[in-house]
Amino acid sequence: MNSAVHRRMNVLLLLDDGLNIEQIAKVLYLDESTVREHKALYEQKGRAGVETLSYSGGQSPLTPEQEKALSDHLDGRVYLTAKEIAAWVAAEFKVSYTPNAMSKCLKRIGFCYKKPKTVPAKADETKQAAFLKETLLPLMEAASTEKPLYFIDATHPAYTGHPAFGWIRKGATVELKSNHGRSNVNINGALSWPDRAVVHREEERITSAAMIVLFDDLLARHPTATAIAVVMDNARYNHSKELRTYFAERGKRLKPIYLPSYSPNLNLIERFWLFLKKKALWNHYYSTFVDFRESIRNVFNSLGSFKDELASLLTPNFHTIGTTVPGILQA
Repeated sequence: MNSAVHRRMNVLLLLDDGLNIEQIAKVLYLDESTVREHKALYEQKGRAGVETLSYSGGQSPLTPEQEKALSDHLDGRVYLTAKEIAAWVAAEFKVSYTPNAMSKCLKRIGFCYKKPKTVPAKADETKQAAFLKETLLPLMEAASTEKPLYFIDATHPAYTGHPAFGWIRKGATVELKSNHGRSNVNINGALSWPDRAVVHREEERITSAAMIVLFDDLLARHPTATAIAVVMDNARYNHSKELRTYFAERGKRLKPIYLPSYSPNLNLIERFWLFLKKKALWNHYYSTFVDFRESIRNVFNSLGSFKDELASLLTPNFHTIGTTVPGILQA
């Protein structure tokens, strides 16, 4: 009798003796979830049920070919639970796993439990790759005092709780208060490259007029620049008649560079907005809108203290849609 089978038999004997799960786990130096699985199988199918338990750590009952097939299958689909994966393995290979044992197997073959990353469904990977290679990276390489480069975008943090992952005591629940979320701080911003300076304005609404005021600020910051390139998305106000006229009147002094449609991943300022929310909003509750807005302003006022962190975050390393994971999930 191997050690795994011997351990299962010991669990059965102690269950028959009336010991509870916690007591058995301590006596046999096992995880309580493992004992609980043995107990459930014992109650459902008796001793024979526990004897059929295929895997509790150590050597996998799957062949290398079967493990490769499982790995390939999981690259194209995200299951919510290890129990669902165990059911697939049982149907495909006629091998029985408990959820806990399957979790251990998944970790061993290189999988972990996390959320998929959402990306725009209409994004064009080919167009993104071409824009990155032919336009964006050359612009960043050529950026200088005389030819500044800015990444333009707006953000609209909602006045409510913004929950994020964090360390919480096991078994405890932390409550983060929320509001209706109908009040926002509307921020129009420009991130310069390569110095990573941020020019921003708070606005009632982001409109063509608000964009023009921001661009006027950039022109004033660079009175001798021969050309200022501004990378921005395809929001309606960025293509308005007013803005087209504004650019035409300034000739080569201000050059709009439009991102491919659905390409926030290529706009460097998006990373800064995420940084801003992380510092000011995640896992914080503000009792008044004034305090909420002030927390955002405090981050802008303290950017000097985040210089190293921003240098590490705001780099010319970009991922195009479809290249950050082995595959793309389909409907």
